[in-house]
Amino acid sequence: MNLATIERMVREGDLSMEALKYLIDCRGECEWLDFKQELHLENDHGAASFTRDALAMKNTGGGYIVVGVQDRSWVPVGLASELPYDAKLLRDKIRRAAGIEIAVDIVQHQLRYTGEPRWFAVIFIRSAAKRKKRRTPTLVKHDFCIKESFGLRRGEIYFRRGDSTVRIDNSEELEELLDDLEERADQDSLDKETKSPFAVDSGTYRLLEKDYRFFVGRNNLREQLVSAVTRDPRIWIINVHGPGGVGKSALATWAAYHFYEDRTFEAILQLTAKETVLTAGGITRSESRTLYSLEGLLDQILRLFSEEPPDALEEKKSTVIEWLSVWPTLIVLDNLETVDDGRIISFVQELPPESLAKVIITSRRKTGGWEYPVTVPELNNAETREFATVKAEELQINLQLTDRRIEQINKACGGLPLAIQWALGRFKLRGDLDSALKDVKGEDSPVLEFSFRNIWDVLSQDAKRALSVMYIFDTPPGIQLLALAAEMSHDRLDTALRELEEATLVSRQLHPADGQAVFVSLPITLAFAGRQLSQFGTLETDARRRVQQYTQQMELKSWEVERFVSVFERYGIQTDNEKRGTILCRRGESETFSGNLESADDLFKQAREVAPTSAYVFAMSANYELARKRIGQAINFANIACSRANKLTGGLAYSVKARVCDAQRDKYGRVNALRRAVEFSPSDLVLRHQLGVALSRAGETDAAIRTFTKIIDDESMKEVPSETLLMAIKTRIINYRRLGRTDEAREDLVLAKALLAHHPHLSSQAHHIAELE
Repeated sequence: MNLATIERMVREGDLSMEALKYLIDCRGECEWLDFKQELHLENDHGAASFTRDALAMKNTGGGYIVVGVQDRSWVPVGLASELPYDAKLLRDKIRRAAGIEIAVDIVQHQLRYTGEPRWFAVIFIRSAAKRKKRRTPTLVKHDFCIKESFGLRRGEIYFRRGDSTVRIDNSEELEELLDDLEERADQDSLDKETKSPFAVDSGTYRLLEKDYRFFVGRNNLREQLVSAVTRDPRIWIINVHGPGGVGKSALATWAAYHFYEDRTFEAILQLTAKETVLTAGGITRSESRTLYSLEGLLDQILRLFSEEPPDALEEKKSTVIEWLSVWPTLIVLDNLETVDDGRIISFVQELPPESLAKVIITSRRKTGGWEYPVTVPELNNAETREFATVKAEELQINLQLTDRRIEQINKACGGLPLAIQWALGRFKLRGDLDSALKDVKGEDSPVLEFSFRNIWDVLSQDAKRALSVMYIFDTPPGIQLLALAAEMSHDRLDTALRELEEATLVSRQLHPADGQAVFVSLPITLAFAGRQLSQFGTLETDARRRVQQYTQQMELKSWEVERFVSVFERYGIQTDNEKRGTILCRRGESETFSGNLESADDLFKQAREVAPTSAYVFAMSANYELARKRIGQAINFANIACSRANKLTGGLAYSVKARVCDAQRDKYGRVNALRRAVEFSPSDLVLRHQLGVALSRAGETDAAIRTFTKIIDDESMKEVPSETLLMAIKTRIINYRRLGRTDEAREDLVLAKALLAHHPHLSSQAHHIAELE
């Protein structure tokens, strides 16, 4: 444990995951650090104890309370779920117990000390940044539960003595504790004196050290970034985003030095939130981190202009805005996604119109605001050749960069400059490029951890699941296969994929063969994601099984195709996908008849996904949904079927829509749908008869009679009329009688009997006629 390091973290307000890891690794408490296994503020005892600790931290200069670590043993056991407290609630508890206002913040992180993700809370108590201001302690302002042993009494002063919260009884004791604490902190600072993190530290310019000797290529990107910063005064935030290791930080650093050399701005401040760096020996903690919190950012800006930062946050903000409104300033914030302080981007976004500041942020994800995005893509083969050539010269290695070698390097490293540089360093040590490239995605590769761990830790569980399961596919999957493998609904999966796209881990592309969207991720990204599959239990095994079963279902077996030739011909089904969809619908119908409704749901869903433009598939889906009494979905599918109908499928699509309208008791909708169905299939007697019945039920009796008459006339001319002839006569009789035209009804009854006598094959309809006598 280093007191100077913790004091610096307190001063910067560092609430990052790396800060939490450092505090846990201290394995001991001090004036600025307290561990608790649990935190309960629902009762007076818990509220009083927490207030006492918070007040003591405030009087000591601020500090951290870490929840999820056993007291005294320092074992990081974690919490099963997040604490139900936010910063406002914590402040309210303190105000109620002591009558004072204390600036408190809370951030919660998940870590894997126990083998499974557990929650840890970091509660930060702020205090005066200047040591001399700590000489005036904050006192309890009112009594709270004074009859209880845990109560607080007006005028009490609490302080941290080593790892304990103590009550101070006199001013001499307070002075002694403060002197001792400052002496030890000063000694620690001397023992671990660090140089300024800035390579350029003069006047109003603070630039970090370059992490490259020569900036290679990226000419178009450089021009784009310079143009984005200088072109439009209405744009003040430029978001340089891309995957880890792609060169965002190097590009932002190049821009900072470019504008410094040109003196485009009167002030430049470059800060980084980078927690770790990748070296030949692996991942190490960064010693140049300068961005931790909004307070730290504001203090850095004010010190840039030789302004002593005030204590109050709002006063800091207003003073910073005053300076930025008169000094053209470039602020570069690197690795912003690492900072768990959303107030930083909010402050930058809310800079007033009169501000002269421009802000470049680098992040592994788009911020989602109105910032101007500059996407940093992976290197292509030509850029990889240029980059590898320069780095090989710097490393003094002899490497024959043939076309095949360049393609091999780019594929193994995913076009990430950081990975390429690491692999070349590995090659220098081992002398074997194949082995070095294999190590990039190897089990112990620090490249994968460095490039992807931070962004992985902030993804939602659905996004993690979707990315991990992509590892099992040899070619980029479409949404149907991916949803099946991940066992997620399309809505959930779509949300997860959009999150992955925003984090530049996945890109959506159109397959040239069918124009359907597929989801592409770099092999190096999938190598990392594949390692995370174990977090999801049996997901990998189950996903592979589901995909295999689906693939087998999708195979067009010759015997099955032969069964449906007549259906294919009748509805003009020609493509393999539409044939698959048709067969899946028929399988779905079979499962419905067998009572296997869950399986039927899946089959109809697969049919729609494999043939999303098929009117037949959507018509049959609407029919199925209607049978399940899911009317809303049936309407939706019927409308889609009608919108995609052609001369061969129109009759089917509109007849299904008519049935849906009938289920809704929409008489006129049914009539209109059947009219359209008859337009597509004018020779379909069943549809024509259904139209007549629909007209009759809608009260359009004359129109119904005309429809039945046309059917009767057409069928009577045939040597072998269909049974529809007698059905049309029956319904015409019913409509004649409704209008009081009894003579005509009687004539139809005679006609029907004559037809029954003359055409024995119509005898199955005799009972319908008998019912009318």
